[in-house]
Amino acid sequence: MQPIIQVRGLVNRFGAHVVHDGLDFDVFPGEIVGIVGGNGTGKSVLLRTIIGLQRPAAGTVLIEGRDIAKLSPAEFQEVEKLWGVLFQKGALFSNLTVTENIAFQFRERTALSESMIHDLARMKIELVGLPADAGKKYPAQLSGGMVKRAALARALALDPKILFLDEPTSGLDPISAEGFDHLIRDISTQLGVSVFMITHDLDSLFNICDRIAVLVDRKIRVGSLEDHMKDKHPWLQEYFHGERAKSVARG
Repeated sequence: MQPIIQVRGLVNRFGAHVVHDGLDFDVFPGEIVGIVGGNGTGKSVLLRTIIGLQRPAAGTVLIEGRDIAKLSPAEFQEVEKLWGVLFQKGALFSNLTVTENIAFQFRERTALSESMIHDLARMKIELVGLPADAGKKYPAQLSGGMVKRAALARALALDPKILFLDEPTSGLDPISAEGFDHLIRDISTQLGVSVFMITHDLDSLFNICDRIAVLVDRKIRVGSLEDHMKDKHPWLQEYFHGERAKSVARG
């Protein structure tokens, strides 16, 4: 199976400070990959580099075999339709309703009629498990969990093949976080969407991730949960064998 994302020899630096020093990894169609690492290891920097918001000092990022650094602006806009992004706090437009937030994607990137846009927005709202009347509400009128689901509906608007999620369960209570995890897994399974997910949530790592990528020592280690639990690196030992991890594993 060909990877949908291929990263080779990726280097990110800010001045003399090297954040990533030669990262190599793949993400395959339909899999959920969780990204973890300590503070300052460049998790968000990596995400921004993959989606073309930041140019690396060296290395390549290929999406469906296409080097995004070599694309013209018009070509990049086409490739950009392959992914949707859920930012850490939702990043919904506060002056637009949920339906309008989702419709914005269609109006910007398609020539669909207003009636079709409205119908598609309603379908996305249903897809993420929001009640129908949520479409008329503004972000300030939603709970934290509903904001995350609305932002996910917007990320799914154009039927992407890849979802980039930045701390999707951050700030949610345990019940809402568990529900959101199951939603991500269901969407990935039913729609065949690949998920690249930055998270600190051990429940998410244990319950829904197919593989886990660990950023440590400016490198990346990708493997199954079992692989990382056997790894003797001090940070991985502390992270995957601490009391919190043991509690999650028992649960």
